[in-house]
Amino acid sequence: MRRTVGVAALLAAAFGMGLAGGLLGTHINPPPAPPAPAAAAEPSAAEVRAQTIDLCTRFAAAYAAIPAPQTTSADMIPATNYVSDALRDNANADSGVREAVGESLRLMRQQSAALSHEKFRGAVQPPRSFEGAPANRADDRVWDACYQYGE
Repeated sequence: MRRTVGVAALLAAAFGMGLAGGLLGTHINPPPAPPAPAAAAEPSAAEVRAQTIDLCTRFAAAYAAIPAPQTTSADMIPATNYVSDALRDNANADSGVREAVGESLRLMRQQSAALSHEKFRGAVQPPRSFEGAPANRADDRVWDACYQYGE
């Protein structure tokens, strides 16, 4: 009987050590990581053209919606948001056009903030002034890029 108990104890100890070794091995050597996703394919020329046309057309529509003169942020924000959405939606548009629209959008946002007439306080920090000339040059750059695209 003692011999049976000794063999059973030895088997239980061996089983426990094997189980512990298996668990330890799993933590030391985890399963291989899944393969990295394949890089996105370059957009086709047709896709770049279609997105560039959409971006330029939406910029033109937004620009036409801006009243003259602009006196409050409400005069700018709808067009600013429309251009922002167009830029986001057309990630594969021509990079030069996207860059020009992005700079124009940055200045549209500055003008919107300046026209809020909010006081500079805490985290509310609109520009203390806004110069229209740089924004006009940025807009002209968009027009040039859009009008010359594909020519």
